[in-house]
Amino acid sequence: MAPLSQALNPQPAPSNKDNGGSYTYHGVLDPDWASASVPNGGYVLGLLVKAGILCQRTTKHQDPVHVTGHFIRPSFASGYQIQVSVVRRGSRFTNIVANFIQNEQTKVMAHMIFGTLPALDAPPSSAKYEDIPPNHPLYHSIPMFSHPSASKVHRFPGGLVEFEKHAQRGEDIAIIARNRSKFVDAQGGGLEAGIWVELMGKEEELEFSMLPFFADMFERTPTLLNHAQGEEWAPKRFPTVLITLEFKRQLPRRGTPGISHRTVGLYSRNTFLDHGRHDVHCEIWTAPDGIGEGGQPNPRDEGWKRNMRCIAVTTQLALTVPLDLKSSTPQIGVKL
Repeated sequence: MAPLSQALNPQPAPSNKDNGGSYTYHGVLDPDWASASVPNGGYVLGLLVKAGILCQRTTKHQDPVHVTGHFIRPSFASGYQIQVSVVRRGSRFTNIVANFIQNEQTKVMAHMIFGTLPALDAPPSSAKYEDIPPNHPLYHSIPMFSHPSASKVHRFPGGLVEFEKHAQRGEDIAIIARNRSKFVDAQGGGLEAGIWVELMGKEEELEFSMLPFFADMFERTPTLLNHAQGEEWAPKRFPTVLITLEFKRQLPRRGTPGISHRTVGLYSRNTFLDHGRHDVHCEIWTAPDGIGEGGQPNPRDEGWKRNMRCIAVTTQLALTVPLDLKSSTPQIGVKL
């Protein structure tokens, strides 16, 4: 029943004070952060990231650099325990493993690498071939076409998400429309999408532990294919099997000029779809404004793109399963 910053709130156990590299956290999954009554996988992984951040907050490696999450069993809105173990503390990185446990069963396993991330606007390295800076002709700038202030709020796909009171999305129509054009003008195949996602609470501010949730908000390959072909389609669920997430830099803070502190842009490339199993590569970018906020920019003025930075990249493996609308739960669970 809480905004994302409050829902990501694992509590340390008293035994964490002197534990030799092992830590325990506990809490209750917030039922608001679910889809069809099943907790969002990115939200659950975000709890593991938050637990890792808590156990690293007094060390020199306080920033998550890379996270891999394996989703073994479906979780549910109830109490949980997180067990965190430090595998190695090195000069550059700290390696951590974490398990999300409910009813004495491991639901999600994560391997996390912690280190120190550069500032959002950090200058490039002085060493040769260590950066492609924004002024380089080969720099990959934000691929979104539409400014978020020009976007309209769209409901999350499926209409069965409980967190619409806390987050909203806006589509980059121009990117999604290109999927239809590929039927008549082949452009290398695959599907793509661009959306803006905004946390609606005025007090919300981007945190590293929120990025797994955003990483799980991309447009699903079967859904994009269905929209491109314009056919009727029975509701489906897309349970996550695996997520990887690489954090690129520090996040924008409240008051950062020209950058929103609670909105991100997601650009995804969806390539393969085999018997419902699909992959995605998604870029998570800063956003210049909230959805539908501010003045309407000149569509030909792309100057706003120069200040946007990629804050994370993510890949995901997911399945396609039928949805029982009567019970609003998936008919099968995910098992590796």
